[in-house]
Amino acid sequence: MAITLGKDCRISIGGNVSGARNVTLTETARTIDINPFGSREASVYQTGYDCSVSVELNDSEALGDAFSNMHTGTPVQVSGGAGGFNFLAVITGISENDPIDGVATFTIDAKMTDRSLTRGGA
Repeated sequence: MAITLGKDCRISIGGNVSGARNVTLTETARTIDINPFGSREASVYQTGYDCSVSVELNDSEALGDAFSNMHTGTPVQVSGGAGGFNFLAVITGISENDPIDGVATFTIDAKMTDRSLTRGGA
């Protein structure tokens, strides 16, 4: 069993992200529930999947072109992590957190836009 430390992972969102403090890469199945009228039967079917990424940064310069990519809807390539995530995404949000007694952080959120790229680049 290989154990990978987060500090050893690399993340790229349209280019390498430097100064990443925390990264969450997620892949989830989209499902529909079927419950026929008058029946106790319940079924769940997968209809697709979604990938998303949330990156927390310390340095505002590491945001790079994130604002312009979000405003124009330009897709960015997301890759990295110990799981080998690889997908095309659009940036869906950028936020700033300024605690009174702590370090200012920035968060970039992106969601998959192209189903042809998946985990592991397959």
